[in-house]
Amino acid sequence: EGGYYAYSTNSAGRNVPVIYSPDLFTWERAGENGDALPKLPAWAQPNASLTWAPSVLQRGDEYILYYVTRYREAGRQCISYAVSDSPAGPFVDNSDGPFICQLEEGGSIDPEPFVDDDGAAYLLWKSDANALEMDAWIYRQRLSDDGRSLIGEPVRLITRDQDWEEPLVENPSMVLHNGVYYLIYSANWWESGDYALGYAICEGPSGPCEKPWDEPFFALPKNRLGGEIGPGGG
Repeated sequence: EGGYYAYSTNSAGRNVPVIYSPDLFTWERAGENGDALPKLPAWAQPNASLTWAPSVLQRGDEYILYYVTRYREAGRQCISYAVSDSPAGPFVDNSDGPFICQLEEGGSIDPEPFVDDDGAAYLLWKSDANALEMDAWIYRQRLSDDGRSLIGEPVRLITRDQDWEEPLVENPSMVLHNGVYYLIYSANWWESGDYALGYAICEGPSGPCEKPWDEPFFALPKNRLGGEIGPGGG
């Protein structure tokens, strides 16, 4: 409706920074003091630096914000969601506990919704298994029509199986283009120059998925001068 909203991982004490643009060139802060989620739920550790990876899905007249925060009781990162009638927020999370929290796999992070051609919505995420020195997986699970509950069982899509991906894969997103489902993901360490983007081709939102390359499709050389290295967050 004539505008764009962008959400990011925590910054300057804001849980979920949000900015608005009418044209994708000029931007201004939106929400309450630039924060789409000014209040965390009671079960979350009150520390904005542990609040990550927001993504927003419109369902009818509501907006669902999926995000990661620290589950204080377990000491792990887990996924929750908050709801607003405006993309600027404030989003409100009245939950009594995490939405997705695979404690046996170290927690759950990096939620990203995907809506198929038939309108069915899914949530993709990463198990935080590297926190337990296990292999992290990219998962997907069907969402209810209102985006507030999960349907069926989670499905594993991909894990690390190539040298450049060591020690993990994370940060999934899915795109349907010309009838092909592309699963884009990041791999290696996020703070490293070896961080890069890979992709897999899937038969559908539930897979199976296969990686067509044995190397990243977007990476920058470690000795590059005068610019950023280690692209992620595709």
